[in-house]
Amino acid sequence: MSQLTLRFSVVEKNDRGQEVELVRKALQFKPQTTVVDAAAALREKLTEIKGLGPAAQYGLFLADEDPKKGVWLEPGRTLEHYLLRENDVLEYRKKMRLLKVRMLDGAIKSMMVDDSQIVTNMMVIICTKIGITNHDEYSLVREKVEEEQENVTPNKKYGTLGGTLTLGRKHKKHTDPNEPVVDPKMATLRKNLHTEDGVNWVDHSKTLREQGVDEAELLLLRRKYFYSDANVDARDPVQLNLLYEQAKEAILEGTHPVRLEDAIQFAALQVQIQFGDHKEDKHKVGMLADLKEFLPLGFMKVKNVEKKIFGDHKSLMGTSEIDSKYKYVKLARGLPTFGVHFFLVKEKQKGRNKLVPRLLGVTKDSVLRLDEKTKEILKTWPLTTVKRWAASPNVFTLDFGDYQDQYYSVQTTEGEHISALIAGYIDIILKRRQRKERFGEDGNEEEAMEESFISPGRAIEIHGLPQTLKKAKPDSLAHPGVFRNSGPQEINFNGHSSSQKSIVTNGHQNGGFDAGLKLGACISQYVSILFCCSSHPFSPVANF
Repeated sequence: MSQLTLRFSVVEKNDRGQEVELVRKALQFKPQTTVVDAAAALREKLTEIKGLGPAAQYGLFLADEDPKKGVWLEPGRTLEHYLLRENDVLEYRKKMRLLKVRMLDGAIKSMMVDDSQIVTNMMVIICTKIGITNHDEYSLVREKVEEEQENVTPNKKYGTLGGTLTLGRKHKKHTDPNEPVVDPKMATLRKNLHTEDGVNWVDHSKTLREQGVDEAELLLLRRKYFYSDANVDARDPVQLNLLYEQAKEAILEGTHPVRLEDAIQFAALQVQIQFGDHKEDKHKVGMLADLKEFLPLGFMKVKNVEKKIFGDHKSLMGTSEIDSKYKYVKLARGLPTFGVHFFLVKEKQKGRNKLVPRLLGVTKDSVLRLDEKTKEILKTWPLTTVKRWAASPNVFTLDFGDYQDQYYSVQTTEGEHISALIAGYIDIILKRRQRKERFGEDGNEEEAMEESFISPGRAIEIHGLPQTLKKAKPDSLAHPGVFRNSGPQEINFNGHSSSQKSIVTNGHQNGGFDAGLKLGACISQYVSILFCCSSHPFSPVANF
């Protein structure tokens, strides 16, 4: 069998943190050799690297002139899987890298992560080290550099998004005719509304190296999906603090519109969190030197507003910091826009061939159409009514099947972002549903499911034995059966028909149609083909 000659370069960091090549040597392997076996043979044959760290921390890396195109070889794959040619160079280097993560409260967490892992797997490690259990609801954002944070005034003609509308993207002149352009009025509106357009979330399906994130870059940890946030309380101080910081930022920036009385209450809770109980000699008008850190800009000039804040603050005497944060988050959850991801789009004006600004929102259970000025909800489409959707570079389209006669299409360059959000929520819903089915009807891990022996006269029947039920209750099952809906029933759910026979015996339904399970099955089919979407408005994307 033919041998494949490969050149191996051992790369390690010196005391100054610079990467240096320790040794380079050519070795022969069979193409069918696995990557893990090749790495083990390399360590055994090269005496120069026997003093390196544990073998589990090292791997083989196929480098490229473009650092983003370099590939870590998966341990279980064979060498021939990567189409390696004679005398190709593989680097034997440490997979562990330093990652710096900034929290919303300003704290910076440094940790070692596996550079060969995609972000999805990396988030499990990151969240575990921070103390977060539901890692699938969090993500990382690439932050702006200082020069990108300066305001860019749109020119008289259509220009690019510019530095104020993107995170982690360099501002450049509009020279590419294929590059999307934005109306400067939309640019200003987008800035004032604080939408998610241009937020540079990292791609969970790729490694940090593939996305050009080096060890010096600081990433911001944020909650991306608001699915289980209602379960966060004082018993989970880590997530409660993260939720408090994110809600506070959104309220002060104006992402969530609030009434004056609510703004005062939020500010009072914030004062309690930062300064503790009210003291007459200390907490006086003028103490809050920078009111914009406590109030949205729209209420800065309200007469006696600071006095009203301290009035509410006085009523919070004795409330601990953690309880104050919980009250703040609970109050924020009551806002109509809490948990909504906003995107500024253009839709066709009814009765006219003209595109007008509109806000499109995505939540854990619906898609929203909102007023672009007040963020008032104009239309709500539950996710269960969405038959399919598709994203192209400049258009995002929703199809509601039998629930609506026409498609809803909007002009936006964030179609992929919107599509990924919807798909992410569906993925979380499916995971939670599977977990719930595994643990029992109520999702209780300690709930017992037991099968019983049934005789014609009497039987012991147990359905999900909860902790409170210490003994099984015997009952008679020898009653005449009652049949309802015994004929085949044609059920249509979002374009899918199902013939079901429903039988009810002693009040218990067997073999009935469960719309939730049907939805789950259809959504699962959707998720598997979600990213097959092309630029055509409705290529085969989703049917559920």
